[in-house]
Amino acid sequence: MNEKLELLKKALNGIEMKGDAMDTAESGAGSNYIDTGMASTVLQKVRDAQSVLSKLPTPLVMPTASWVVPTEWADPTFYATSENTAGPWTEYTSSNAGTGSITLVSKKFSAVTYLSGELDEDSIVSIRPYVEGKIANAYTELLDKVMINGDTTTAATWNVNLDDAAPTAGTYYLHMNGFRKAAIDNSKTVNAGTLDSTDFRAARKLLGKKGLNPDKLLWILGSDVYYKLLGLTQVETIEKFGTAATFVNGRLATVDGIEVVTNGDVPLTEADGKVSTTAGNNTLGTAILVYRDDIITGFKRELKTNVEYLPQVDQFRISAHTRFAMKIKDTDSCASLINVTV
Repeated sequence: MNEKLELLKKALNGIEMKGDAMDTAESGAGSNYIDTGMASTVLQKVRDAQSVLSKLPTPLVMPTASWVVPTEWADPTFYATSENTAGPWTEYTSSNAGTGSITLVSKKFSAVTYLSGELDEDSIVSIRPYVEGKIANAYTELLDKVMINGDTTTAATWNVNLDDAAPTAGTYYLHMNGFRKAAIDNSKTVNAGTLDSTDFRAARKLLGKKGLNPDKLLWILGSDVYYKLLGLTQVETIEKFGTAATFVNGRLATVDGIEVVTNGDVPLTEADGKVSTTAGNNTLGTAILVYRDDIITGFKRELKTNVEYLPQVDQFRISAHTRFAMKIKDTDSCASLINVTV
């Protein structure tokens, strides 16, 4: 067995990936690189990434492909009562401690890429650490994109990612419904326009009691909305925002005590928060607010990769697969600001 293949297998052992064919002749897919050795594992890179998934409750390990998860619902009710002094006694009004369940259904995501034997031998930089990094990036981005943009609608209208055309079969977002979909379908949107601090509080209000505790909430912003937020007068200057003023340190970690994360996969959209097939129509920003405890995730299979050498074509094939599930508990678990002028 080729020694380099053994090294590659060891470095990628227990993991999986998605991609395209790469060789020494294809610019942008291998012609610029070379070979040395593998660095740390892909999974460690994923764990270290500041992803949306890392801000949510720990994913469950699913024993079956479809798994019923017990959930907490309403509390028992207290009533005003009196002492029972003589019989026949009056029965006190009873109530239940609410219970429920959510069914997590794992969905499979796969990717395959090829490396030519020449690329493995001739690249001027270490090709395997490069591929390893690309696996980690693609995997982390996939999980966040699915949670943010997921929409199972296959019709020619109403999918939040493609409002005026039918999505292509196999597109990543078709496996499950995500945060943007939940906010729009459940009418939990704020038409923000020019953007003000009151818009963020209006979104919290849409979540009812769940919007009261900032520690339980998470803002997910696209880059355009984040830059707009940095310039709000309420957070920009020291006299209004102290040493955390954005003009001083160039970043904003919280809004109203709620953690802020940025994600490049929150798209620009039309005014209704959905993406048009006409790119020029997508000019408005979105900000997503989620109640963390209501986002339930799980893995039936974490990322796994298989490396094969194909001697008949002198190529390495790296195939990657994961089985991931996500469920949003309630209709008041997600809200969003839409139609943000950026």
